[in-house]
Amino acid sequence: MQSPHLKFLTLGHGKTAPWIDLVNSQEWDTFGNPSDHLHDPTWVPYFLKQWQFRAPAQSVSLAKLKSLRTTLRKSCESITSGKQIAESQLRECNSAMNIVGKRQLFQRQNGLRVEFVPTKFDWNWIVAEIAQSFADMLAGGEITRVKICRNDDCKWVFYDKTKGRTRCWCSGQSCGNRERVRRARAKKSK
Repeated sequence: MQSPHLKFLTLGHGKTAPWIDLVNSQEWDTFGNPSDHLHDPTWVPYFLKQWQFRAPAQSVSLAKLKSLRTTLRKSCESITSGKQIAESQLRECNSAMNIVGKRQLFQRQNGLRVEFVPTKFDWNWIVAEIAQSFADMLAGGEITRVKICRNDDCKWVFYDKTKGRTRCWCSGQSCGNRERVRRARAKKSK
């Protein structure tokens, strides 16, 4: 049986980054009412499994996840509107990534590799990994592919994998189709 959260984590477009899934854990219905999947007791375990995070022994830190989600959404909104990320948001992201750990050398299938190893696998580590996924996308120059669905009722964050970077809806079948129907009805009524 397919998990009910597959829509929330991949929306049929494949895994992109943990930060995008965290941002999309809050979504809006067609009336602009938000729903928060962090309050669904099955969402967080599914998210952890999807991203292969070890489940911490202590209970989920919703306050930390919500705070990071707010920072990431605001940062994404700034970027997609052509603005710079606010210094306060950069500080919050840097603070989230700042955990105690060490770098170690490992022998992997494709050779030696230096990796960061946290001293403790807790919610601070998960928050740091999510923030790191955002920082990696920023630093890797791929942030221009991150977009917010053009459907004002949706606000879903997605990664545009098209060659021309022309995608403007989270899904052509749902939001894109809704927009095409709206335009067709508007033409008909004129």
